[in-house]
Amino acid sequence: MKFQIIGSGSKGNMTYIEANGTRILLDAGINLKEINRRSEIDFEKIDALLITHEHSDHISSLLSISKKLKCKIYINKKSFEALINRYHGKYDKLNVKYIEANEKYKIKNIAFMPILLSHDTANCFGFVFVSNEDKNEKECLSYITDTGFIPVPYFSLLAKSDSIIIEANHDIEMLQNSDRDWTLKQRILSVTGHMSNLMCGEVVNKLLKKKKIDNVILAHLSEECNTEELAVDTVLNAIDNDYLPTIYVAKQHESIPFINVKGKNDD
Repeated sequence: MKFQIIGSGSKGNMTYIEANGTRILLDAGINLKEINRRSEIDFEKIDALLITHEHSDHISSLLSISKKLKCKIYINKKSFEALINRYHGKYDKLNVKYIEANEKYKIKNIAFMPILLSHDTANCFGFVFVSNEDKNEKECLSYITDTGFIPVPYFSLLAKSDSIIIEANHDIEMLQNSDRDWTLKQRILSVTGHMSNLMCGEVVNKLLKKKKIDNVILAHLSEECNTEELAVDTVLNAIDNDYLPTIYVAKQHESIPFINVKGKNDD
């Protein structure tokens, strides 16, 4: 299994996942022109589009992208109803399949499970993707962004990942010293906001105890209240054992190269 983060952050989110001829898009927050500039996705071959939640940076191009796809859109019912209500029926003719937290689904050769996160939306999902689940070469990718924290019951599941895409949204001091109004700062720092670099580091440190994760991709970084260097340094400083994964940083305005979920990559 391999993946490419086409964009991550408040300007738009999308990730492409592929394994054994199965191709999945996660979120639709980037327009078609930008997708074509950043990647070489063949929309004719996409098997499914999954939506994490209904915030605009994750669904802003959903209508235009859905016209290109010949597949179902997997979304939680609460998220979809919120879209319909907000946009007065604009989305009600989409070909959707409702999904629920902690249930297992399968699209051709990729199984996945939505996990319930804590964000200020009608519903917000992270995802755990598994390929070759019935074979010894099983590979696991987890995706966790847009949440104020990660529920403890999911830690043992996430620790089995080979790669994890995880939110490192902001540096707390930079956020507090920013020009953003107090209400927004409180929202971001709340349990229904976004994970800071520090919280991300603490989570990654706990997940690495099993010495299983090969790659950690820091995602959804704030352009105003974070830097790539600060995010990486904070996460590395939180790791208190000698097992270190390869750390990447997802970008807002560019895709990153494909990453193999398991083992060594070409970079």
